Amino acid sequence: MKTSLDLVESKRRIRECKLVWYSPDNGPRGFILGRFICLWNSLFQSNGPMLIGWMRQDHAGCSISGRAGSDLNGILYLTLCGLMMPILAFLAFQDGIRDMSFFVVIILTVLAFGLLLLLASNDRREAVPLVDFLELATGGGARHEYS
Repeated sequence: MKTSLDLVESKRRIRECKLVWYSPDNGPRGFILGRFICLWNSLFQSNGPMLIGWMRQDHAGCSISGRAGSDLNGILYLTLCGLMMPILAFLAFQDGIRDMSFFVVIILTVLAFGLLLLLASNDRREAVPLVDFLELATGGGARHEYS
């Protein structure tokens, strides 16, 4: 997403428009830590739509790039588990485990994690309200692009 506002003004407007964390109403809430932005919709639903992004100043204003999706917490945990599997396979090989069925299970598990990541990242529609919130908070001239 790109806006004609500078970085400081964009951050100020987003902070001003979002809900506080403990608000019982549904709506954008979250934090901005330096240039990192994290937003979610609900106080009670921790695995709901989220937006994670990086804000940067560019020649025409400010741009925010990142991911918006249905369950970014789950995707993060799934990625960490998927990265642990090859490490476990390497450690098992180092300890002398040469059972081929163990390594086949590890390979199939890594492939399943990859497939789940691919399927999970395709469902971005649930986070559209968060992207629209950023567009409204940073001004009507903002535009977002999906890749």
